[in-house]
Amino acid sequence: MNPDEIRQAFLNFFKQRGHQNVASDSLVPSGDPTLLFTSAGMVQFKKHFLGQSADKFTRAVSCQKCFRTSDIEQVGRTNRHLTFFEMLGNFSFGDYFKEQAIGWGWEFLTKEMRLPEEKLYATVYKDDDEAAALWKKILPESRIVRLGDDTNFWNMGPTGPCGPCSEILIDLGEKLACNKPGCGVGCSCDRYLEIWNLVFTQFDRQPDGSLKNLPRKNIDTGMGLERLAAAAGGHISLFDTGLFKPYIAQLCKLTGATVEEKKFELRMMADHARAVTFLIGDGILPSNEGRGYVLRRILRRALRQGRMLGINEPFLHKVTGTVIDTMKNAYPELAGRREHIASITKNEEEKFLETLEAGTKILDEIINRYRSSKQLPGAEVFKLYDTYGFPQDMTREIALEHGLTLDDAGFIAAQKEAQNKSRAAWAGSGEKDVTLYSALAGELGATVFEGYSETAISAKVTAILKNGKRVTSLDAGEEGEAMLDRTPFYAESGGQAGDRGKLVIREGSIMEKLSVDVTDTQKPVAGCIAHKVKVLRGTLSVGMELEATVDVKRRERIKRHHTATHILHRALRHVLGAHVTQAGSMVTPDYFRFDFTHPAALSPQELSAAEEIVNDAIRKDMEVCIELMNQDEARKKGAMALFGEKYGETVRAVSVLDTGGEKPFSMELCGGTHVGRTGNIGLFKIISESSVASGTRRIEAVAGDAADNYVRRMQDMINSVSSKLKTSFFELDSRVDRLVTQQKDMEKEIERLKFQLAAGETTDLLKNVREIGGIKLLAARLAEMDPANLRSLADNMQNRLGTAIVLLASAGKEKISFVVTVSEDLASKGYNAGKIAKSFAALIGGSGGGKTTFAQGGGKAPTNLDQALTHIGDVV
Repeated sequence: MNPDEIRQAFLNFFKQRGHQNVASDSLVPSGDPTLLFTSAGMVQFKKHFLGQSADKFTRAVSCQKCFRTSDIEQVGRTNRHLTFFEMLGNFSFGDYFKEQAIGWGWEFLTKEMRLPEEKLYATVYKDDDEAAALWKKILPESRIVRLGDDTNFWNMGPTGPCGPCSEILIDLGEKLACNKPGCGVGCSCDRYLEIWNLVFTQFDRQPDGSLKNLPRKNIDTGMGLERLAAAAGGHISLFDTGLFKPYIAQLCKLTGATVEEKKFELRMMADHARAVTFLIGDGILPSNEGRGYVLRRILRRALRQGRMLGINEPFLHKVTGTVIDTMKNAYPELAGRREHIASITKNEEEKFLETLEAGTKILDEIINRYRSSKQLPGAEVFKLYDTYGFPQDMTREIALEHGLTLDDAGFIAAQKEAQNKSRAAWAGSGEKDVTLYSALAGELGATVFEGYSETAISAKVTAILKNGKRVTSLDAGEEGEAMLDRTPFYAESGGQAGDRGKLVIREGSIMEKLSVDVTDTQKPVAGCIAHKVKVLRGTLSVGMELEATVDVKRRERIKRHHTATHILHRALRHVLGAHVTQAGSMVTPDYFRFDFTHPAALSPQELSAAEEIVNDAIRKDMEVCIELMNQDEARKKGAMALFGEKYGETVRAVSVLDTGGEKPFSMELCGGTHVGRTGNIGLFKIISESSVASGTRRIEAVAGDAADNYVRRMQDMINSVSSKLKTSFFELDSRVDRLVTQQKDMEKEIERLKFQLAAGETTDLLKNVREIGGIKLLAARLAEMDPANLRSLADNMQNRLGTAIVLLASAGKEKISFVVTVSEDLASKGYNAGKIAKSFAALIGGSGGGKTTFAQGGGKAPTNLDQALTHIGDVV
């Protein structure tokens, strides 16, 4: 079987045994800001394990995209370590337990995959007699190994759900054994390859360390597709499977290297190319922090290896195309993001290669300087990172190759001194500690959201937080967060801003006994809606029954903008092409921004065309239809999903219906609020278009009354300018053109007069000539002049003086421009204009450089200029 067939065989095997096939989650974990990446199949099922999911199924099967960097240094050096991998898993949420998990695991491997039974081994936890007894029905006792806590007991944390696990391994042969004393199952050598890990979550660890039985026992299994493909194909290395051969073959062609010569380098680049493709495909962009930093790190590791193999130009973006061709059957969304992935990758390659050569030379100098001390100072390592983009990890790798270590404490100190954010580890991005919210959701149950149909309801206060701690009440003037049993307030999600409004208890028909402003609504974890509140009158207490009312006018403005984003998405795909995919959005009452994949800036004509399509759709007053349907059904109907968003079994499809067409004008999976008809949006105007990152553009726009206000402000501005220029609206453009032409002509004339004035004062300039060591030096200050005229004047003086050095500086209020010329005969004796310029620039707080006979530069300290001109003789 090839990898695609193995993947499908696994899914089919468990579907036939009552498991719901759940699509892979994004590599960016949905609803869990505590995780940097999805690193296991069970991550998307946390709610199911905790009994908090609304899904009906109790059995699931998935093939999950995963990413880990814990063993990144080993990738390519061993046969089995990877960063990106696919985890096959079957799960039970209070349904079947050990007997079925073990039995089905054995059946799949031996019957479906036809792995040789005599080469299979099982491990169990040392105290798990139940699992051992089940395995004895299948395997001889000699191939059942009991191991301890380090390898065969799984914990979610210091307390909470946990349980023993059982691993299934295959013996790859004695030739791979390390032959150390005690080598066997559990040894870290390559002989025994772990294929499948079966976790039996049956205990709840208490704070005192004791174990209590869970009322609902769960099964969580994980098996690397790459490992299974290697075992099924009789390979000892994961890199020999069809999942890697195409990339390694392409890299061999690009580098001219062979696997026999450069096994580590080729394997590492192949792994990293695959990871880069999937990370960018799930919406991650290179940056200097968080997920983006990890992406940048592995991309640059691969580039460095390519450079060491002789590739001095961008190449990894080419390999991402091969990755997509190999993986598109399982992950068809990659094909639609091909251009985006290649564009982001190539741009990052070009940026890094620009600085790599210079940075490498500097690192070599640092290594030579500190070779005897065996350690690179942290400040030097940080400077190399901050200036040349060398990640600390890459510097560490290169240093280790020369037998040196890094001063990590010094690196961290340098970071703090520069007031930079941590770039070596994930520190989150402002998310709150979700532990408290998860506990609240588990204790109180999910908040019922009724805001699709209601904007004012009666609700009960179930919990209150102040400064991150639970309290029973908030008095007038205090702020905090309130949880309700049911709410009409939409929590910020999918880019749509959270609702605002009021919580009140009335005393009579008018007087409010309790008045609370809801200033924002958030969803820190799934099932928990937190209302940010400020008490204006009375005391807000847990258990209160009150009226919850949304600010309807604000909600309506948000709805107009949200529906407008859907229509704009469709318009951009029509104008620019089907490669356009939403890459993020922010929908507020005042405006919205829409990020999308596209390699270049939009022309005015393209922006106008997109804007016209949106306004045309508004004028047609098309119906906006919202339906709940099965996710597979929605996708078959052509519904578009949000970049990196996680959807359940049942999805909410928002369609803009085109009465003149067979298919909807637009259809997207969306949980936000929308207008009932496009005519309710009103006017639509694009106000800006810009770049977010390479391959990603951003449009900001307004709709409805926000668009009316924008047009009104523009009209007022036009009227004001027309009045000042004493012209009409219709002649304004030509009037401005004439003014711009006049301005340019006057600037040219001013520069011409400045040059004439300076040239006419050459006699005065020659008074500044002095001799130093028999060499004529002219160093003089001039009035502000453009660089071209400054150079012409310097050339003029050089011609008049002959053998000489000329330095002319032009000073404005805040900056200095200067040029340096050296006659040919002096240059042949070692005098260098570029070096003189650099030294002079240092005296005036600037930079400069050039060739031996001509150089130029600038500075930001005009007050130092006269002193610098006086001391230039010392430099020469």
